[in-house]
Amino acid sequence: MKGLKWLGLLGVVVLIGVAVVTALDMGEKSPVFVSGTIQINDDLKADATGVETLFVIVYDEASAMPMPYGAMKEKMPADLSSPVPFLVTKESLRIMNPDAPAPKFLRLKVRIDRDGVAGPDQPGDLTGGAEHVPFGQRDIQVLVDKKAQ
Repeated sequence: MKGLKWLGLLGVVVLIGVAVVTALDMGEKSPVFVSGTIQINDDLKADATGVETLFVIVYDEASAMPMPYGAMKEKMPADLSSPVPFLVTKESLRIMNPDAPAPKFLRLKVRIDRDGVAGPDQPGDLTGGAEHVPFGQRDIQVLVDKKAQ
């Protein structure tokens, strides 16, 4: 009798384990929209020092709309001696129209933002970009080489 009790308990534990693994496997995967590094032009590093906000703005290259597909806000690292890594996923991206399909090709804009507020570039913000980036690209390099006036 005692052996049957343990066998029954083992069966329940196995069923729970299978259910958990199946649920995790069937869950929606977090696609990487784009990832890579941001390099700041040496002439602008002094302007970037102490700035705390980084925006990565994603546009659907196929769309004629000026509105971005979405944007991600991150904290800038204090150490700017090496390229700044970034990773844009479905969870980290604030998508403007959640019903819109993911773009096949992206246009990226990176902004080191002095006031930390979303919207148009403000004087002193530093920007860079990349075009025709395939969805899922994992090694893009973006050069920040402009200062908004």
